[in-house]
Amino acid sequence: MRGREKKNLRFAYAVNLPLILYLACVLVFPMIWGFCISFTNKTVGGTAKFIGITNYIRLIGDPEYRRSIFNTIEFTALSIFFKMIFGMLMALALNQNFRGRNLCRALLMIPWTLPNIVVVYNWRWIFNASGGIANHLLKSAGLISRDLVWFGSAGLAMFCIVVANVWRGTPFFGISILAKMQTIPPDYYEAAEIDGAGIFQRFWHITFPEVRDVAILSALMSTIWTINEFETVWLLTGGGPNGSTEVMNVYSYKTAMKSMMLGRGIAVSILAMPVLMLLIRVLTGRMLPDENE
Repeated sequence: MRGREKKNLRFAYAVNLPLILYLACVLVFPMIWGFCISFTNKTVGGTAKFIGITNYIRLIGDPEYRRSIFNTIEFTALSIFFKMIFGMLMALALNQNFRGRNLCRALLMIPWTLPNIVVVYNWRWIFNASGGIANHLLKSAGLISRDLVWFGSAGLAMFCIVVANVWRGTPFFGISILAKMQTIPPDYYEAAEIDGAGIFQRFWHITFPEVRDVAILSALMSTIWTINEFETVWLLTGGGPNGSTEVMNVYSYKTAMKSMMLGRGIAVSILAMPVLMLLIRVLTGRMLPDENE
């Protein structure tokens, strides 16, 4: 048996060796390189000189960096909250029997499958201050008398990037939760209805407990993606106005590419790694089975 186990182990390593080498080349080595560069004064096109934790000290003392952290938290929290709400409503609606249900499911997946740059430019047109459909609809309804400059004020700019992110990310929540809803035995609802339970009671005591774990997993995955969001914010607002929508990734890009301070820009990503690693640890702990069980 020991000989067979050793043979199986060697076979497993041989099969996974290409994957291990690939991950080492595209993930491990770049991470180590970036971690080392963050302790230098490396600039784009310049040489690197070791300066210790100076980049980290300056970042922590930089009000713009601290503001980018709060912007990231606000953007992520609002996006996840509304994606969860709309995703749950989407799943509940698509779980009902009606004609054309499969077509609706396919159409509602379109926002998630579209390239992000296409989504962003659509929303730029919708929220355009002159000729945008948002202002046209609001004026037609009599809610505003003059065009709103959506990207010109802090509150409206944050609203725009949250709306774009929620619109694109809601189908992921909806389909994930719907897949779990499809596994709930109809007998549960029939028994609850016989006992006199209303629609909200059936949702709270049957549907929600069954889909809770899937909803949490979806929220964790979406949180990781939203924290790492760059394209939506950069293409819609560029971090403006006055840094009101400047999330960490936008701040990192501006520091590394516009200010040419590559070492400090990488340090921004290094500081975010503990949070992301914690989220990934929680996510994998929920997704992978416990070997002790």
